[in-house]
Amino acid sequence: MESMNHQADIDTLNALLAAEYGSLVHRLAEAGAHVTWPAAGDHQIVQQMLRETQAHQAALAEAILRLRGAPRPPTYPTSVGGVHYLKLSFLMPQVIANVRNLVRLYEAARVVDKAAAQVVRRHLDDHRRHLTELERLHATLPRQAS
Repeated sequence: MESMNHQADIDTLNALLAAEYGSLVHRLAEAGAHVTWPAAGDHQIVQQMLRETQAHQAALAEAILRLRGAPRPPTYPTSVGGVHYLKLSFLMPQVIANVRNLVRLYEAARVVDKAAAQVVRRHLDDHRRHLTELERLHATLPRQAS
């Protein structure tokens, strides 16, 4: 039974790792979205989110390895492509929707292993904090179904 719990945890952690790799924030680092002066606050938050996304990826991979699993190789959804040369301000509704999706995925994650569950909770707290900051900055944007 113990190994089944670990396999379920490994599968859940791999799903979260895939979501982190597939996040729009991760893609923006490579795309180099154009930042206008009014979007400077967004840029600062996105840069912090990027640093945390990279830390999340490493922590999830470590947790998977600790449970004797194998982190799945990253895949990048085509839905986050095509963001080169776009203004960050134009992309922010998509970034916010992406963070909302990450929050939902982390909230739904069920992990039995205590150490791995702590990793998931920390990441969920990070994503919730960023979502709160982004929603505060963009309070005038309509909420999108995502």
